[in-house]
Amino acid sequence: MDNIVLEQLINLGLQKNEAIVYIALLELGKGTVSEISKTAHLNRTTGYDILERICVYGIANRSTIGKKRIYIAEPPSRLKSLMAARKFKADKDLGKVDDILPDLQSLYKTDLKPSIKFFEGFDGINNIYRHSLEAKETIYSILDLEQYLPELDSFGKEHIKDRTRLKVREKVLARKSEKAIDFYKSTYKDNKARQNITEYRWLEHKFPFSPAAEVMTYDDKVIGVLFKPGEKSAFEIQSRSFANSLKVLFETVWEQSKPV
Repeated sequence: MDNIVLEQLINLGLQKNEAIVYIALLELGKGTVSEISKTAHLNRTTGYDILERICVYGIANRSTIGKKRIYIAEPPSRLKSLMAARKFKADKDLGKVDDILPDLQSLYKTDLKPSIKFFEGFDGINNIYRHSLEAKETIYSILDLEQYLPELDSFGKEHIKDRTRLKVREKVLARKSEKAIDFYKSTYKDNKARQNITEYRWLEHKFPFSPAAEVMTYDDKVIGVLFKPGEKSAFEIQSRSFANSLKVLFETVWEQSKPV
């Protein structure tokens, strides 16, 4: 079995066993549950359930010859139709989310105690940055691009593009360095839309320690992104009082810093 094709099918949204059975059916063209399950190295009951499911998806079909039920592979182009149907449904469901959010919010119980969440690896960092795109208030960012670059360069610029599109405002206190200046110029120079929602000021003090790659404070959240070798993790603390305390400190330093 082609592991690359298997992985691609899983990335498209098929469950692993669905992808395995689908590939087995494509290789055979058609077959009974027993034949296809044997090729897929799955038991007959599992194979039957999956074959019925992918028939519903429209990427396989079934017919009866005598007393035998035969499953037949549809042309692979039907997979594109399946993806299009799923996208249509997802877009339709997404439009309904706003209708139910007020009801869900009324059921959502928060605790006065701070909540802390941890995120591991690049995917975790990606998720935590996506959370910040939901900010209702200005994001206060303390940023050390010496820690942030070069691994997060393209990711950071893509995130800024999304933030600009959503008009999420941000104030940034960035440690001044050649990397920071180059990043600012390549990201914001001659881009008025980005400049309109993002203010940069330099931190020129020489610190005797190395900070996190970025600490963001907004609404009732404080987010830390750690990207030193061996770290690659992030955390989110939800506490209005703690977030407000950091905002006070941020604004104090902001007033004493030089605008870019």
